[in-house]
Parts: sequence; C-alpha cells; structure tokens
Amino acid sequence: MAGLFGTVDADGHLEENHIDWKKRLPEKYKSQAPERRDSGNGQLRTIIEGKAWPRPSGLGIGVGGPYSRPHPRRPGMTDPKARLIDMDSEKIDVAVLFGAGLAGTLPALDDAGLASALATARNSWLAEYCAEDSKRIKGTAALAQQDIAASVEELRRSVKELGFVGASLLPNVCGRHLGDPYCFPLYAEAERLNVPICVHMFLGRYGSDAVGTERVDKFFYSHLFGHPFEQMIALSVIIGEGVLDRFPKLRFVFLESGCGWLPYWFERMDEHYEVLGVQLPALKTDPSKLLRRGQLYFSCEADEKELVHVVDVIGDDWIVFASDYSHFDSRFPGASEPIVNHSKLSATAKRKILNDNARRLYPLD
Repeated sequence: MAGLFGTVDADGHLEENHIDWKKRLPEKYKSQAPERRDSGNGQLRTIIEGKAWPRPSGLGIGVGGPYSRPHPRRPGMTDPKARLIDMDSEKIDVAVLFGAGLAGTLPALDDAGLASALATARNSWLAEYCAEDSKRIKGTAALAQQDIAASVEELRRSVKELGFVGASLLPNVCGRHLGDPYCFPLYAEAERLNVPICVHMFLGRYGSDAVGTERVDKFFYSHLFGHPFEQMIALSVIIGEGVLDRFPKLRFVFLESGCGWLPYWFERMDEHYEVLGVQLPALKTDPSKLLRRGQLYFSCEADEKELVHVVDVIGDDWIVFASDYSHFDSRFPGASEPIVNHSKLSATAKRKILNDNARRLYPLD
C-alpha cells in the first residue's frame, strides 16, 4: 500500500559529491575546491583542506559499508525528475531536502572563508535542483557555522532569494554546542524569517565528532550511537540554556535519530531539573512542559516499534515523518507504509505525523 496523498517528507537527502565545485567557487577558492579520491580502502572520499571527508576507517571512525542488505540507491539523489517520479509513487506531496556530503562537511572546515564560499555555492546548486518543481521540492540551507555573521547572511539569502525552508546545523562544531550564545544571532534571524533550525548530525567530520565515536572504528557503532546521543545533547542544551524563552517563535527539529528515546530523555531531564535545576537559571519549568509550546519537533523512523508509546507519552503533535531517502538504512519503496498500515495509531495521529505536523514545522505554503 502506498503512502497517503499529501504526505510531507521532513528529511530527505540528495547527493552532492558529483558536482564540480571548482566551477562554482570564486577565483580565490578554486584551488581549494573539493576533490574526489580513493581513500586507500576501496571507498571514495572527498578531499578538502588535505583531509578525507568523512574520515576513512582506522582514523577514529568508520563511515559507510559494507552493508548486510542492498543499498537502496535511487537516481533521484542526483536527478530531480527521477525524484519527483519516486515521490509520486510514494504519494509524497512535498519533500524537504538535506545534503549527504558537502552540507555536513563545510560547517567543520578550518578555513571559515572557504566554508562560506562553499555554502553559497552549494545552496545555489540546491536551488537549481529544487527549481524542477519548487512547490514540491524544498531546500534547507547549509551554513558555515564557523562564521556566525556569514551564516546569518547566507540564511537570509537562502530563504529570501532561494525559497529554502530551514537551516541545517551540526549539533557540535569545534567544542560549541547549540545552547551557546554564539548561535543566538543565527537563531534570531531564523525566528525573523520563520524557518526552523534543523539539527542534523553528519558522522566522520573533523572538528565535529559525534560523542563516543572517537573510541570506535566500525560504522556499526558510530551510526548506532553517534546520531541519537548528539540529538540528546542538543535538545538538553537548547532547553537548559533557555533558548526557547529567548526565541519564543523559533522552532527546532531533531532529525535522523528516531523518536523512541524521547520519553526516557524527557523523564531524565525532568528528574535532573528537580534536583539540579538551580544550575540552570535560564530554565523556568520542567523540560517536558516545554513541548506544549510547539517549538520542538522530532522525526521518527516509520517502522519504529516504540512509536505508539512515544505518542502516548508526549502526544502526536511533535512527530514528523522522514524517509531518509535514499540512505543505506532507508525504506524504498514503501517509505511510509509502516505508519499508514499501523493498527494501533489513530487516523488522526497518522495524518499529523505524515502531514500536519511538518506543515506547522516548515513554511511550505
């Protein structure tokens, strides 16, 4: 059974490594353009600043295969016409897109000027991809988080000129977390533009290592805990440092980590607030009560066994569907089938998760 017509995909991906970025960079940075090379272990890596991105296995993290099942690679990762065909077959009305390579790398580069130039080039290219059907394919801005002023300017351009609907941020860059006042100018601009901050981890990035991944050299482990642990930290500091009060109209979405951890994590945050809340003067209430404000959203995996429990505990207003199209662990075809056919989710909850919540999160109309 296909998905419901009108489904919004809150987190889809596209490939960026096939682009000749040298042609798109200013003359000053052409010699530093990303290059694709064999990393020595049979996998291609993008070389920027003399380093392989993502890190090859054996350098603190393993990223990529081999996989236990076929990778569901789709031509729509590079071809928007093919993507629209896939969206039609899945009854997906709108897809919100994130990168798969450069977008997750440029925020962690050493050279902030190069990062800013790459952000501009990448976002302009993504706008060209989205132009195939700008009502159905929506971009999110990759930003040079090393330079917050440049990030503010590029977000403004991406929304006002390119029609993007969100800002994609790494949850940690060079030791800074998302509750750091350093980020506040960007949050203020996102609030003014009415676009959400999309918290999205990319693994194997120097200067933005996911917690714990420096201890392992297998992608099994780094992917297993790198994504959810970073989202737990990001949610905690955004709440604990009073970001939601400071920016009461700003929305955040936490992506690519499932939602099964939410009941446990909110309960744990509430317990800590009860006994240690004096350490957080900016936090004025139990963390779980902040959900009612409508500023926090979380993507789910369609086949999560804990989805019904999450809905029972925190409600069905904050969960959005994400296909993860078409990463190694995505479902295709039938991305939304587990939700559509779920026997324990109400019709109202299905509609909210597959459509309504994402339309409140992103400015799609």
